Amino acid sequence: MKKLFLAAAVLGVVSLSSCKSEKEKVDAKVESTQENVANTVEEQVEAGKETMDKVADVAKDLPTFSDPKITEFVGKYNKWAADMKLAATAGDANKLAELTKQSVDFQKELQGFTQTLKPEDAKKLQDWTAEIQKQLNK
Repeated sequence: MKKLFLAAAVLGVVSLSSCKSEKEKVDAKVESTQENVANTVEEQVEAGKETMDKVADVAKDLPTFSDPKITEFVGKYNKWAADMKLAATAGDANKLAELTKQSVDFQKELQGFTQTLKPEDAKKLQDWTAEIQKQLNK
C-alpha cells in the first residue's frame, strides 16, 4: 500500500511540474506575440505620421488665386492627392482604383480652368499641379 501511495505521489508531482512548464511556455509565447503586435502597430503609426507630415508640408504650400473657384479646386485637388498618397502607402487597391477614376475628372476641370485664367495664375496652377504629381509619383 505504501508503494502504491508513493508511486501515486511521484506521478502527481511529475505531472504537476510538467503542466507548470507547459504553462510557462504558453505564457512566453503569448508575451512574445503581444510584443510583436505592439511593435507592428507602433511601426504602422510611425509610417502614418510620416505620411501625414508629408501631406501637411504640401498643404502649407497651397497657392492662392484671384478666382475663388480655382482656390476651391486647389483645396479639393490637394485633398485628393493626400488621399491618393495615403491609399498608396497603405496598399489599399480599392481606394486607389476609386481615386484614379477621380483623376480624370480633375484633369478635365484643370484644363477648363487653365483656359480661363490669367497667364500668371495659369503658370502658378500648372507649376503647383506638376509638383503634386511629382510627389505622388515618388
